[in-house]
Amino acid sequence: MSVLDIPALGPSGPYRTRKRTTVTDASGTPALELALVPGLVATDWIDRLRGSTPPPVAETAAVLAKAADVFEYQDVLGDDLAAHEQRVARLTGTPVTVVRECDRLITMTLRDAGRAPDAARPTGCSPPGVPAAHAPSAGAAWCRAGDVLAVQAAGNSPGVHALWPEALALGYRVAVRPSQRDPLTPRRLVLALRRAGLPEDRLVLVPCEHTTADLLADRADRAVVYGGQAVVDRYRDRADVRTQGPGRSKLVVASDADRTTGLELARTGALYHAGTACTATTGVLVEREVTEFAGALAAALADVRPAPPEDDAAVLPCLPLEQAERLVAAVLDRAADAGATVRLAPRAHPLGGPGTLSAVTPAVVELPAARHPLLGLELPFPCVWVAPFDRAATDSLDDSLVLSLHTADPALLDRALDLPSVSNVYRGRPTSWTHPDVPHDGFLGEFLMRAKGLAHADEKRSDT
Repeated sequence: MSVLDIPALGPSGPYRTRKRTTVTDASGTPALELALVPGLVATDWIDRLRGSTPPPVAETAAVLAKAADVFEYQDVLGDDLAAHEQRVARLTGTPVTVVRECDRLITMTLRDAGRAPDAARPTGCSPPGVPAAHAPSAGAAWCRAGDVLAVQAAGNSPGVHALWPEALALGYRVAVRPSQRDPLTPRRLVLALRRAGLPEDRLVLVPCEHTTADLLADRADRAVVYGGQAVVDRYRDRADVRTQGPGRSKLVVASDADRTTGLELARTGALYHAGTACTATTGVLVEREVTEFAGALAAALADVRPAPPEDDAAVLPCLPLEQAERLVAAVLDRAADAGATVRLAPRAHPLGGPGTLSAVTPAVVELPAARHPLLGLELPFPCVWVAPFDRAATDSLDDSLVLSLHTADPALLDRALDLPSVSNVYRGRPTSWTHPDVPHDGFLGEFLMRAKGLAHADEKRSDT
C-alpha cells in the first residue's frame, strides 16, 4: 500500500511543508508522510482564527449537523467511512469495532451539538446567541471566555475528536494539533466540517512538533491538552489550560455485592477500547477475599484471543513486536520490584503478515495494599491492578477519572462523591459506561464559557 501524503489544513486550504515526519502503522510499516507546521506559521494561523467572526449559533448548528452526513457518507482521501475505519485500525492498532464506535460518537455529537452546552449552562444564564436586548431584564448571559481554542489531541482513541466540535457550536475558532498516531480521524472531521460550509478560517489542523504545540497553547485563549502525568504537571497551574491526563479509573467490589457481577464489571471495564481509554478499568479494589477475586479475574481475561485490528473479533491493541515486548517487560519488572503477585502474565503475541504486528494480551497483578503506587499506573493495554479495599480509608480511591462502586451501601457512594479529585462516580456500572448527559470530566462548557451579569432598565418606570 502506498504511503499517504497528509498536509496540514490551514486558514487558506491545504498546507505542505518542507519538514515532514513518517508515521508507521501498527506493524511498524511506513504508512503516512505528515507535514509539520513551523511555529511562525502556527502563530499566524492562531491570529487569523482570532480575526475571524463566528457565524450565528443556529447557523453553526446546521453546519455541524450537515458535517455528520459528510463524515459518514462522502469519500475522504479516496476512502468511504468503512475504508477509513479499516485504515485507522491498521494505522493505530485499535480494533476496528472501537474505531466504528468512536466514529458513531463523533457523528452523534455533530448532530446534537447543543446538548452538552445546554447541560453545562447555569440555569440563571440566557443561552449563547440570544441578543442582549432579548435577554431577561435581570440575570446573566453565558459568554465565551475567549475566541480561540487550541486542542492537543491524543492518539489513544478516535473518540477524543467528539469533544472539540462543541467549542465550534459555542462560537470558538479551533486549532487542532493531531496526534501523530492518528492524524486521519481529525483530518476527515475537519474536511467534513469545511465541506459542510464551515469557513476555513474558523478551524485549522496543525500537525507539528511538541515545541510548536506548546506555542499553540500559549497563543490561544483556551487550550485542551491530552497527555501523561508529565503534561498534567507542566500545565497544572494554568487556568487557561484544561488537561486530559491519565484516567486511573477504579472499580470497588464491596463485601456486600455479588462477586459474579463484580467480575463482569471488572472484565468489561478492563477490555473497554482495548484497555487504552482513560475510562478503562485500571485498578480494582476488593473488600475481602482479594486473592480469590484476582484469580477469577485472571481466568476471565485469559480467554481473550488476539486478532489483527481490522478483524471484527479483535479486542486487544496491536503494535510492533518490539514495543509490545517492552510493555510486557515493564509490567513484569515493576511487579517483581514491588513484591506484587502476577495472576495473569501479559504476552506479546505475533500475528504474522507484513511487519511485526503483535497483540498484547491482558495482565492481572495483585498488589499488597490499596495505596500501592502501581495502582495508578496506566498502560496502553488491558492491565489491571487488584488490591485490598478498606472502606475506612476511602482516600485511596482519590485521583480517579471514574470511580465505580459495586455496593448497596449509599453512605459509601456519598463519601466517594466528596473526594476532590474523582470526576465521575457510578454505582453498579463499569467505569467505561457513558451517556450523552453525563460529562466525561466535567462539562467542556464550564471551561470555555463564563457567566456575565446582564440587566436592562425597566422602561415603564424609572430606577430608584
